[in-house]
Amino acid sequence: MYITKWAKREELGFMADYWYQMASEMAEIDGVPKPDTERHKRVKALFEKEWEAGKLMFRVVVDQDNQIVACAGGLLRTEYAFPLAEEQTPFGWVIAVYTEKQHRNKGLAAKLVDEVCVWLKEKGAHRARLWSSTKAREVYEKLGFSNMLDMSKSL
Repeated sequence: MYITKWAKREELGFMADYWYQMASEMAEIDGVPKPDTERHKRVKALFEKEWEAGKLMFRVVVDQDNQIVACAGGLLRTEYAFPLAEEQTPFGWVIAVYTEKQHRNKGLAAKLVDEVCVWLKEKGAHRARLWSSTKAREVYEKLGFSNMLDMSKSL
């Protein structure tokens, strides 16, 4: 049996660890740079700063032993919605989506991402973004996420 709940402030280090594991898996799957321990420390500090400012929250899944087995975060930002927009608008990032391997393929990440998106909307965000490995894109597409219109080129 699984239960979702809001993470506590003292669990942010655990969320940073899950972020590191997620980023490391993305590096293996898609060949993006793997984070190092310094980046891990900076992410943990960013989580703490944004949490204190009220711009970051995490949903977690706990198992029958009350152990966290999955997480997803919501981070509030503002930006111009399109190139000629007159003013910035709120939007959200879905971050640090991670499920321990033995608990995958049970819909936990999808549930957490949905719950995070509800929180982002309640906080005034009009849209949400996330970074995804190629392996997980189908999960997010089923939740209504689509590829963005930007283009990139390695230099």
